[in-house]
Amino acid sequence: MENKPLITVILPTHNHAPFIGKSIESVLMQKTRYSFDVLLHDDASTDGTAEICHMYATKYPDKITLLAQTVNQYQYDRHIQSRILFPRVNAKYTAILDGDDYWIDPLKLDRQIEYMEAHEDCTLCISGALKVDIHGNTLNATDASPYPIDCVVNPDDLITAGGEFCASSTIVAPTKMLQNMPDFCLLTEVEDLPVQLLGALCGYAWYFAAHMTAYRFAVPGSWSTRQYGADTDTRLKTHESIRAQLTAFDTYTQGKHHEAFQIAIRYQEYLELCLKRELCAIKKPPYRSLYKRQSWKRRLRLHLEKYCPHLVKRYISWKSR
Repeated sequence: MENKPLITVILPTHNHAPFIGKSIESVLMQKTRYSFDVLLHDDASTDGTAEICHMYATKYPDKITLLAQTVNQYQYDRHIQSRILFPRVNAKYTAILDGDDYWIDPLKLDRQIEYMEAHEDCTLCISGALKVDIHGNTLNATDASPYPIDCVVNPDDLITAGGEFCASSTIVAPTKMLQNMPDFCLLTEVEDLPVQLLGALCGYAWYFAAHMTAYRFAVPGSWSTRQYGADTDTRLKTHESIRAQLTAFDTYTQGKHHEAFQIAIRYQEYLELCLKRELCAIKKPPYRSLYKRQSWKRRLRLHLEKYCPHLVKRYISWKSR
């Protein structure tokens, strides 16, 4: 084993007691010719996650470095990866895995690092992913698998996906790039979006079609769950921040992908109009095509939220019970 690993897996977690063990084990099972270590970050969990992390760090001291917070850092700064984890990585490459997700291919790291070592201009390596529920049951195998074959990623496809092109648990990128991201990458708390964009635009992104990871959908307490349950103002600020970041990237790349960025920005504007219940606006150009693309159930809900908000709230309350 080399003194300095070639790749570090950052593994941020908070209140993931039912999942963190499987997440850590999925890293430890990796069969690779390349040395790697794990930077495990527990953000002051209160459900037993901290104890599980400590157990693994004690059992594998040469492999796992535990950064255990006693005060939750997310409440002060939403950029855990950018400001806390990336700066602490000394390896050439960084892989990302959230504490509620897990890897399913024991050769994931080996295949990705082998490719990146042979192609130094590759600045992002990703793969397909299974979408699973909290019990690990597959929901839709194609949701996080944008292409059917291994290939170079079309930057426009990634841009227009608005951060949903790939699962963050598939990402491997050069550490140097992650440690030197432009300041505008901090405009939004959605941290995997700038990583994807920067990786696809600084060099190029390579995609492995195999399902190498699994990401859990609708985990209680996850960012997406909190976002959907947040008040309208909070959700509006999120979309506004994503628009600001997309605009900054468009300027950064000197308009090379301007049309794709405009499509992505327009989609964020559309989501803002939906939150504001501006039904007349979303039914007209340039948003009409996005509205028509919605399912009839989603369009019905938009109308009910506009004209019968109390009925919708009662339904959501009943559904949650």
